[in-house]
Amino acid sequence: MKSNILKLSLLTIGFFAVSLTASAQEGKKKLDPEKVFNYFDLDKDGKVTFEEFKSKKRKNELSDEILQKRFNRIDKDGDGSYTLEDYKARLERAAKAKAKKKKH
Repeated sequence: MKSNILKLSLLTIGFFAVSLTASAQEGKKKLDPEKVFNYFDLDKDGKVTFEEFKSKKRKNELSDEILQKRFNRIDKDGDGSYTLEDYKARLERAAKAKAKKKKH
């Protein structure tokens, strides 16, 4: 049962991400990394902790394990928080992976 709920949640998130991407591409708008980062940086200290990340990432729909994996993709140095520069680096890695995938 949990497996089905998890699959459904991931599928829903995938559709949501695709719709956001399509919507952004239609309007030729890209998400502003600084605005996204500031959305998560609740105490405005220039760092996003896991607790801040979790509080904004649909904590009731995703398990802590999945949220932690997503957080760790951004927090590459493992210090328990990420900065705007870390976030931008993650976006760059994701864009390169996407471009590489399109070539194949």
